[in-house]
Amino acid sequence: MSERFRERIAAAGAVQVPFEEPAVHPLAGVPTRGLLRGWTPAPYKRESEWARVSLWSPSWAQNVTRELRRESADVVVADFELRGALAAAEAARVPHAALVHAIPWRTASGVPPRGPGFPPAQGPRGQLRDLLGNAIIERVQARDGLPPLNRARAQLGLRPLRSPFDQYDVAHRVLILASQAFDFPARHPSPNVRYVGTPFDDAGVPSDCWRPPPASSANDPLVLVSLSTLNQGQTALMHCILAAAASLRARIVVTLGPSLDRSEFIAPPNVTLETFVPHAAVLPHVTGMVTQCGLGTLAKALAHEIPLVCLPLVGDQPDNAARVEARGAGVRLPADATAEQIRSALQRILDEPSFRDGARRLGRTIAAEAGVRTAADELESLVKVPA
Repeated sequence: MSERFRERIAAAGAVQVPFEEPAVHPLAGVPTRGLLRGWTPAPYKRESEWARVSLWSPSWAQNVTRELRRESADVVVADFELRGALAAAEAARVPHAALVHAIPWRTASGVPPRGPGFPPAQGPRGQLRDLLGNAIIERVQARDGLPPLNRARAQLGLRPLRSPFDQYDVAHRVLILASQAFDFPARHPSPNVRYVGTPFDDAGVPSDCWRPPPASSANDPLVLVSLSTLNQGQTALMHCILAAAASLRARIVVTLGPSLDRSEFIAPPNVTLETFVPHAAVLPHVTGMVTQCGLGTLAKALAHEIPLVCLPLVGDQPDNAARVEARGAGVRLPADATAEQIRSALQRILDEPSFRDGARRLGRTIAAEAGVRTAADELESLVKVPA
């Protein structure tokens, strides 16, 4: 846990409770398994890793149960991946909510399977694609994620589940930290699910704490390149982006973050390299953006009605990029796109009004949502829920 996060916990008036780790690390000696004799279809290779998070379920169940016995709670709120924590709240008969920070977050009829970044199904072939993909996810989760969760539930005196995803069905609320307008709708949505919008973590940042680089012409647009602050193997991609930017008639601001060393890159004359710039300060000036498609960054950019070039790298990023593309708010490229492909995509989002229109339609909905207030209201409503 970073010191900054500790400071934010204290500033919120919350108390940090130490997590008691098990004597043996839950992932120690547990290999990632393939679907069939070690083989897994390429689009679903990450599913086994996601399922392994459930190996922590007994530890989370024990820690949350211990804390609830030490001090009662009106509501338990847990990250959706910490199913053991949710099970502990269920066993203690305390109203509880799962916070979902990635979409899609479970298999659902009418929603493409998570991972590959598929668009919505079109026709029988698309429906078969989704059926097989969701079946693979359910199979991997039931094999690798369900046993440790059911062990935790047995220790709590709870009945076993048939799927790890069933843990969400008994939660009083599942709060999705994204706009419903951004996501693909499920055919049969669960009644306990609420889209609350994305909480923006840079509210209150003064808009004048950063100034854009001067323009040589009144018509020169400003483009922001913002990849992950974490190391997601984006060095080669950044080199391609800089090569693409060199021939673009635009000002380019690149935020490298702590994971990329400025000395590794040569910036063309129209590019400004920054380690960090608050999104709240730079986005009001931006005409187009290149992003790896983290959900929070996407929401901020779209709230400013900025069309996007999407270069997803890992995790839920391909699925986020699919939603941007489906809403007409940007162009999606593979992570190994060439400099020429990136330059062409940037030129399109700057020149073609349809992308600005798509970002505007989606962005106005996102900007009108109050993610923090709505989530807080939902949690406060649970205090009145009978156990």
